[in-house]
Amino acid sequence: MTASKPRFAVVLSTSGALMQRALDTKTVRDVTRLVIAEHEGPILEKARSFGIPEMVITTKSNEEFSGRVLDQIYAQDIDYVLSFYTKFFSATMRAAMQDRIINFHPSLLPAFKGMDGFGDGLAYHTKIVGTTVELIKDVMDEGKIVMQTACTNDIRVSREEMRDRIFVQQCKTLIQVVDWITQGRLAVDGDKVTIRNAQFRNPEFSPALENPEALAIKSTLFPAAREPVSA
Repeated sequence: MTASKPRFAVVLSTSGALMQRALDTKTVRDVTRLVIAEHEGPILEKARSFGIPEMVITTKSNEEFSGRVLDQIYAQDIDYVLSFYTKFFSATMRAAMQDRIINFHPSLLPAFKGMDGFGDGLAYHTKIVGTTVELIKDVMDEGKIVMQTACTNDIRVSREEMRDRIFVQQCKTLIQVVDWITQGRLAVDGDKVTIRNAQFRNPEFSPALENPEALAIKSTLFPAAREPVSA
């Protein structure tokens, strides 16, 4: 990796709602050097509006897609990947970017893996919902846990409001984890990930939030929502 500020690429199969929100913050925008999507969409428009290089890579296989993404990572001197890719990167790319591909999952892994972790948790009537930030390994949704969030599955509110609560948590964690990496505070020892000088004072976010822009993120869909009860 480079000795200067780390360079991030974003890889998406989705419309990128989470990443669009994150790019509104200076913390994330200043270190995002490339956005790669499987198809045209709002996230690419957002990247263009900030002058961030972007591209569409359309392929017929995961191996080919991963190979072309890796080519861009090398060409652009990318240090970390923020992944919203719904398939699993090839073994070659996972090895080349070991401990540097960051995935954001809407459940408390290892529970409720897969495409709809939030929905699966609700269907199981779990009492606690939350999110996980992980460094991907060799099995999907079984990565090295960087950060998790939790809150009670509040039966007083709608499914949509609870999902928005999880979305807000994910926005906050993305911004915070990028900031920790930029500060050089993330360390990996085997399967253990630590954040140097982290605090653990809030059960909703573990480790606790510090970044002012992460702390400032609020819901845009339910601005008057009651405060959910933290786990």
